[in-house]
Amino acid sequence: MHFIRSKLDTFAGIGFVGMKKYLKIGFVFFFLVIAIWSCEKKNSRFIYQKEEVENLDSTCIWLGERKNFYKDNFMPVFYNYYNSKIAGKKFEDAATALEIVSIKKAYFSIYDKEFVETINNFSTNYRSELGFYATTFVDYYLANKYDDAGDFKKAIEYYSKIALKEPYDFTTCKNIAYAYYNIAFCYYSMGDQDLALKNSYKSLDYFDKIDYPIGNGYAHTITSLIHAANQNYTLAIKDNEIAFKYYTQIKDTGNVYITLFDKIIIYEDSNNKKMYPLIDSTYTAFTLSGIKNDVLKISLNSYYAEKLLHDGKISEAKKILDYIKPTVDALNSETSTNEYITAYANYEIAKNDGPINTEVILKAIPTLIENENYQVVISFYNALKDISLRNNDYKKALFYEEETQKAIDSASSKEVKGKVAELELSHKTKEKINQIALQKKSLSSKNITIAFLVSLVTGLFLLATIFLIRQKQKKLNLDKQNTQIYTKQLLEKTEEERRRIASDLHDSVSHELLSLKNSFEQKSDATNRKIDSIINDIRSISRNLHPVMFDKLGLKSSIEQMVERAQSYNNFMVTESINYKSGLSVSDELQVYRIIQEALSNIIKYANAVAAKITINETNTHINIEIIDNGKGFDVAQTLSQTDAFGLHNIIERSKAIGGNAKIESDKNGTVITIIIKKA
Repeated sequence: MHFIRSKLDTFAGIGFVGMKKYLKIGFVFFFLVIAIWSCEKKNSRFIYQKEEVENLDSTCIWLGERKNFYKDNFMPVFYNYYNSKIAGKKFEDAATALEIVSIKKAYFSIYDKEFVETINNFSTNYRSELGFYATTFVDYYLANKYDDAGDFKKAIEYYSKIALKEPYDFTTCKNIAYAYYNIAFCYYSMGDQDLALKNSYKSLDYFDKIDYPIGNGYAHTITSLIHAANQNYTLAIKDNEIAFKYYTQIKDTGNVYITLFDKIIIYEDSNNKKMYPLIDSTYTAFTLSGIKNDVLKISLNSYYAEKLLHDGKISEAKKILDYIKPTVDALNSETSTNEYITAYANYEIAKNDGPINTEVILKAIPTLIENENYQVVISFYNALKDISLRNNDYKKALFYEEETQKAIDSASSKEVKGKVAELELSHKTKEKINQIALQKKSLSSKNITIAFLVSLVTGLFLLATIFLIRQKQKKLNLDKQNTQIYTKQLLEKTEEERRRIASDLHDSVSHELLSLKNSFEQKSDATNRKIDSIINDIRSISRNLHPVMFDKLGLKSSIEQMVERAQSYNNFMVTESINYKSGLSVSDELQVYRIIQEALSNIIKYANAVAAKITINETNTHINIEIIDNGKGFDVAQTLSQTDAFGLHNIIERSKAIGGNAKIESDKNGTVITIIIKKA
């Protein structure tokens, strides 16, 4: 739409005579632009193009190869490399290696204490050296750690730090898409399928902006599981098979097996007879593949043991369970442990010799209820009831009978919910089909008209349009440049005048008052206090007009002094984190100082905040400034529209004058002012 807008703005700038001249062809051109824009949109599928892969050194390449992950020297190689880079202050190289290993550890659900401490230590001591966008892997790893432990609210907190950012390239868009995918998975695990589905669709939206098939596979995988939880098994299988195609396309064997495992779960939930043949074929193929993935190994072997029990091969099922027990203990994952316990509980019920371990069965039930696997819960309670009756424990038998009825009621409720959801989906699908049919009919008619008009005016009009667009664009760019130069010059002149007045106040008026004070023959304490108060006020006014030592101290020290004064004179805590050397000119640094001064003044006057933080981070190309407070917040759009919002407009205009862009966000939890300045 920006393309169309620029053309219409061009016509607006032609004037009355020009408008009259082009009036007859204006409407024709409007349709022409839409046609061209539509074609361009179809041909440009992805918004963010994949960047060139950065050159990695030999150690990072070795760490990145999956075959090396299970080698005994994998972690020693990493720690030697990482520690040497930290010692040499090569934080970017250290972060690259740390990111590679953290991704692999999270993929295989490995959260050993030593590596977690390494991640936290890096986050505390070195993350600020690289900035947020270059170190999002820290939040991902910690979020995955909480995710695996079942603390989904804490995991969502970490994922949201990434999801709520705005993408500006391929990598940031990919990270945001992954964050929404993981948030969807957390809500899915918590049982809030509405929020899960909303976030999975957001994940799909962001993955569709980039050429990244594995990401699309992940997004369709979680969407499939959510549909299954909502009893929409048809949609669940559809999304599962789309994910399978994406993984097959890029030959990602590990995720191919994960998708097949998810399909087994869907078949189990829907009582589909295809489940056991799929378990058999998937288990056999996975075993022959030689893939090392402990999570998949436990999951597929647990289901294969249940398949053997279903076939009456009880001793063979026991061998499978004994085979994976050491892996379950070593992995120490809550999800994998619960899968193993459920399979072992089925074995205890199915075995025909020796006493039955009822504790194992009881331990498996809570997870089954949480996952709404009521059919298995019913079979477990029936087994416990039969055992109690054989032991003449009628009180327990009655209790298990009551629990069985509760599970039956829950299963019925789940089935009704599934049918309602299916009917709602069917109704929505019919409405959508009718809507699409009408749109296609309308679109077909419009396309015929557009094609005729395009063929009529293309040759003559495009030449005139291109010329007018270029002229208009040149004028707009020149006006914008002149406005920026004028604003900057005006601010510099203002600062010169402030400097002169501040100097006069400090050097002349203050000295005169001191002389007056010393000239009194009969001095009183009240007189001295009054004159001292006036001198302090003048010095304060002078300092606000112009920071006298700014040229000598520089930006960082001046801001630190400002923060110290703000805390001294106000019941208010301000912290700063400044990673800045000399990326701006002195005049631009002074404007940055004024921006922060204005923001801090606004916080103190209006925000009712108890704390604020000022962050400046310098990269190779930009200066990133962030001012955060925990005040009451305000409606940004409404405030900016008022005539007395001078402070906020001052921040915005000063940012523009030095080639920056200011963004103000505010809600009941506080206000965030973000300024990004492109270095010359």
